[in-house]
Amino acid sequence: MSQTSGHFDFRGKNDVPSNPADPLPYWERVGLIAVADGVPEVTKRAREILRMGATQLKIAGGGGVSSIYDPLDVQQYTFEEIKAVVDVAKTWNTYVASHIFTDAAIQIAVKAGIKSIEHGNLIQEKKTLQMMKDNDVWLSAQPILNDEDALKFENPESTRKFIEVTDGTEKTYKLAKKMGVKIAFGTDCLFDPASAAMQGKMLAKMKRWFTPYEVLKMATSDNAELVKMCGPRDPYPLGAIGVIEEGAYADMILVDGNPLENLDLVADADKNFVMIMKDGKIYKNTVQ
Repeated sequence: MSQTSGHFDFRGKNDVPSNPADPLPYWERVGLIAVADGVPEVTKRAREILRMGATQLKIAGGGGVSSIYDPLDVQQYTFEEIKAVVDVAKTWNTYVASHIFTDAAIQIAVKAGIKSIEHGNLIQEKKTLQMMKDNDVWLSAQPILNDEDALKFENPESTRKFIEVTDGTEKTYKLAKKMGVKIAFGTDCLFDPASAAMQGKMLAKMKRWFTPYEVLKMATSDNAELVKMCGPRDPYPLGAIGVIEEGAYADMILVDGNPLENLDLVADADKNFVMIMKDGKIYKNTVQ
């Protein structure tokens, strides 16, 4: 969910001022995004999203890269609007995540009750991370760098913003780890099926800041802990995830090699993942 002019407001340049009589844009009609402003409207939209089956809510709390009309430094949604969304999520026994890069916007979001900060690449202040730690707020970060896998944009402003954001990735990871903030592994791979093949390579990039054990734990049991915070809205209600134990979902991978010694093995799933099991069903088995 986004405010007007926010990161998820992908309407065209001439689509505003909006006309209440106009139909919703396609991405809103299919339930991918929702644009809402003011406490009454964000409350209603949050309830509609949960009605559609959402397990958690996500808002845009600050400027973004791919969006054209919002600078990175802007705070999106007021404290009162964010708190309204958080209050709705609490009534459904779940929580809210927020796309945010900057200190000021993150601090407002934490005060309002957000439980997961998505990205956070432009964090500069230890105060921000201390607030997150004190309030049990996760940093769901991504190892997005300006390297051979850098995202490509037709819009030069998005390219400029991407470089600014990726320049902050290194500092955010190092500082968050030092401060002891809970960190989840995210990829931000979406809208392109081919990008799914990049997830293993992105996981391997985490060795710049963490040990192989820390990385693998982050992507499995730590991520599972964050997902399970949605309580009764749990998308995996019949068993545990992130563990290997009786009654769990049995999502397991057999690797040809030891990723605890060589994390690069996870970068090439086709070659090195010789058995893949999902919920107890084997989808790939090339074991000789």
